[in-house]
Amino acid sequence: MADKIKEGDSVTPAPGGREEDGEEIARYQQILSREPSSLVFAALSEAYRKRNMLSQAVEVCRRGLHYHSNYVSGRVALARAYVDAGQIDEAREELERVVVAAPENLIAQRLLASIYRDKLDLERLERTLHAILSLDPQDGEAAESLRWVGSARIGPSSDGLDPDDKQEIVTQTLAEIYASQGYLERAVEIYERLRRRDSENPFFRERLSELKERIAGRSSRARGKMESKP
Repeated sequence: MADKIKEGDSVTPAPGGREEDGEEIARYQQILSREPSSLVFAALSEAYRKRNMLSQAVEVCRRGLHYHSNYVSGRVALARAYVDAGQIDEAREELERVVVAAPENLIAQRLLASIYRDKLDLERLERTLHAILSLDPQDGEAAESLRWVGSARIGPSSDGLDPDDKQEIVTQTLAEIYASQGYLERAVEIYERLRRRDSENPFFRERLSELKERIAGRSSRARGKMESKP
């Protein structure tokens, strides 16, 4: 069914100037006039938004979502239109619905992170940044935002912290994200810092041992493959 269509199935507006945008809008309008339930409403909303026609962008999404309430691209397009229109609470509600239904949607996760940061909602921001990094461990902006969360929570007085920890917020959740993505050395680094903070925690010691064994096993397998080559 159409409601099942995922993010990659949407129609993406082609780049171009204002004249091309106008032609694009007219083309999408014609499609919708012939078939009001067409999924092209999301692309039309984006075309409206790019021309700052925000009320039209919102309205066409609302109509389209009447037919396709679970269409992820439509809800993301509506959230974008809300953001540009300054309706931040409405945008947040839409994006939170998206990430529950499609947590792998990076566009929604990143927009949510921006909203949470502006609202200084550190708890939700940290959770969202962890989700982003689990999907894209190389996302430098998310990593920098995570460091900012740590600085905001630490405040101006941080003399008792390890110098490395002043530069990056380190949590067990982040360590496990790196481990799940195969970045075992990075996970070990974070657990080492956590152990320095709480040397009596047996879980940190046990998890470090497990991760180091996995690293050693991986290295051993790599050497075996190299030695087996002619």
